[in-house]
This record gives sequence, C-alpha cells and structure tokens, in this order.
Amino acid sequence: MDSYQALWDEARDEPPFSNGTEGDGWVYANCGTCWHDREQRNTEALGPGCPLVMVALNGRTPIQWLDGPRDADGRYSIQGQYHCVEYRNEDDGPAEPQPIPDPPGQLTLAPRGDYEGVRMLTQPAPALTAP
Repeated sequence: MDSYQALWDEARDEPPFSNGTEGDGWVYANCGTCWHDREQRNTEALGPGCPLVMVALNGRTPIQWLDGPRDADGRYSIQGQYHCVEYRNEDDGPAEPQPIPDPPGQLTLAPRGDYEGVRMLTQPAPALTAP
C-alpha cells in the first residue's frame, strides 16, 4: 500500500461518512479483521494502523474504497457502504497477493509486471446486528 501522503493526494475531496456513528460502524465491520489495521488493534504494541483510515478520518474518501450496493432509493447499510480493495483478512496470510509461480521448465511469453496490481481477493463479511 502507498504512503499516507500518496493516498491523501489521490483521495476524493469529500468526507466518506456523514457522522461518527456511520464511520465507527463501517470501521468496526471492515477494519476489525483486516491485516493492514492489525497493528492498531494490538494493545501491547500499538502501530500506525491503516493509512486509508487516517485519510478518511481527515475528511477525504480514499479511491480504494468502492461504493457498496444501494437499493432503489439509494439507501445502504453502514457496514456495506464501501468495499475496500486493499482488504486482506488477517488469517489469509501475507498482505500482498503473491504471484502464481511459472511452471518449471516453462518459458514466459511476456513479463507479468504489467498485469499485476491491486486486486480485491475477498469482501469483508458483513457484521451481524441485532434485529
């Protein structure tokens, strides 16, 4: 993931959440199991946490947060308001996707560098709420 400043520069100049309740609900549901924010949840040795959350807390919407599903009237759930393309479950292994190795003895026709990039592996499971 890029540095905070690079993420800030490319973010949309609009607040991602209308109030603190909306922001806390989304962060709890999505960042609570994300690899990038695990250091912030570690109470023994707090780390910097996810720079995307810091961009959002400072009033800009990261472009890595895609709009979630809306109903016919434009309503959405707090947990599904955005889908983060950088989300990696902390139990899924390394934070960065690993390229599929070339088969032994197989020649490559084109370099893979142009075809590798950010990709969403899984979507966070929506948090269960009481009825």
